[in-house]
Amino acid sequence: MKKKVENLVIFGLGDHAKVIVSEIKQIKNYKVRGFVCNNINYSQKTYLKNNSFKYFGNIKNFFRFHNNKKLKGIIAVGANYKREKIVKEIKLLNKNFKWAKVISKNTVINGKVKFGAGSVLISGSIVNTGTIIKKHCLINTKTVIDHDNIFENYSSTGPGSITGGNVKVGKRSHLGIGSVVKNKININPDTIIGGKSFVNKNCKSNSIYFGVPAKWKKSRKKNQKYL
Repeated sequence: MKKKVENLVIFGLGDHAKVIVSEIKQIKNYKVRGFVCNNINYSQKTYLKNNSFKYFGNIKNFFRFHNNKKLKGIIAVGANYKREKIVKEIKLLNKNFKWAKVISKNTVINGKVKFGAGSVLISGSIVNTGTIIKKHCLINTKTVIDHDNIFENYSSTGPGSITGGNVKVGKRSHLGIGSVVKNKININPDTIIGGKSFVNKNCKSNSIYFGVPAKWKKSRKKNQKYL
């Protein structure tokens, strides 16, 4: 039986959004209808025009004039805290709004893996059995996640990051490009692991760790930039 086409609206129009669109184009039953963001520049307008995408304005404008039950959303924003902020804003405007999941066709999913609403899995990644990726997570290019991991809401990985088995990544935490996390490690919320780091001990909340092996460097606030 042929799958029904689901129409998507994307929140965010930066470079990361183009990656998300490329993945969506390979999913037969998904179709991008347009974008929501506060402001757009000339190059973004050109991108929308060349791809026949609609610009719905900012979030308030979208939910006031354009939203309908046939549209599902995905957030194309790399910063974890910003994705959470967008979700909270949307809940105030429409608590029943539905979120899509974008799972690249160019990934390997071994066994039973759960993905929460709004989460994205980018090309070249591998996710092994027993792993749970919760809501609005971003698993970036060529990430390798071994068995029985838990990625809490709004957590993310950079390209080429690797985790062993039974790793837990806390809410809004991020594994930097090429980082490696030893099995049975717990990374608490709002923590950043620097690129190319090797994590062999549990990491406390609201912190930055990097190095081989990774060591605590300083405290951080959840809205500090890390990408």
